[in-house]
Amino acid sequence: MENGKLKINIKNVSCFFNITRAILFLFAIMLFTPNVNAQVITANQVKVQVAKLFEQSYAKSVKGDVQVKITATPFADLQLPDGRVTYKIASGDKILPRDVKRVDVYVNGILQRTLNLPAQTSVYRDVLVANDMINREQMLTKDCITVKKVDVANKADFVLGEEMLDKEITTRKIFQKGEIIDKRFVKMRPDVAKYSDVRVFFVSNGAVMVTIDGTAMKDGMLGDYISVENKNYKKVYNGKIIGENKVLVNI
Repeated sequence: MENGKLKINIKNVSCFFNITRAILFLFAIMLFTPNVNAQVITANQVKVQVAKLFEQSYAKSVKGDVQVKITATPFADLQLPDGRVTYKIASGDKILPRDVKRVDVYVNGILQRTLNLPAQTSVYRDVLVANDMINREQMLTKDCITVKKVDVANKADFVLGEEMLDKEITTRKIFQKGEIIDKRFVKMRPDVAKYSDVRVFFVSNGAVMVTIDGTAMKDGMLGDYISVENKNYKKVYNGKIIGENKVLVNI
């Protein structure tokens, strides 16, 4: 009986080891066989696609040639499920020369990951630049300023374009050679002066319906919106400056 029991125990142990080897073999296959239902996106692909996404977004609202460069990623490759990969801006859509952009990664419309990617952004625009040193209270002329395409990402809202060359502009500070003319530090004769007489054009569906004489309630430059008062009825309207002493009101 003891010998018989010994044989049965040996068989059981042998069977146990065979089962264990089979399980380990299957586990190894699962571990080292690539998942056919996955895809690998390289870091460079992510950089290119995300940069393009931000450039397209900025192009809708920013004047100039916008260039975005994703400078680094926290991974070499991005493993995702099979399907159509899309990116969506999560935050960081404001233009800053250096910033961290948050982007959501989707596969077939399902959120997979949120990435935080450092980026550099440039906005190239033709703007007024000092040819040489310009003194305070000096009138800007074509002799002392030039039009040059430069990166204005850090002051895009404060530059002056080529259309300002013919304006009467006086400096409020000293500008060094090569410095961008910042409109915060100049005085400009407005296209419409406060309390001046203006011609008001009322437009409906793109057609001028009627024109009246009005009074400007504030200074303004071409493209600005100002309030104008009807001289006869004292009614106030809000309109866009379309030329010297000309205001357009949509009705």
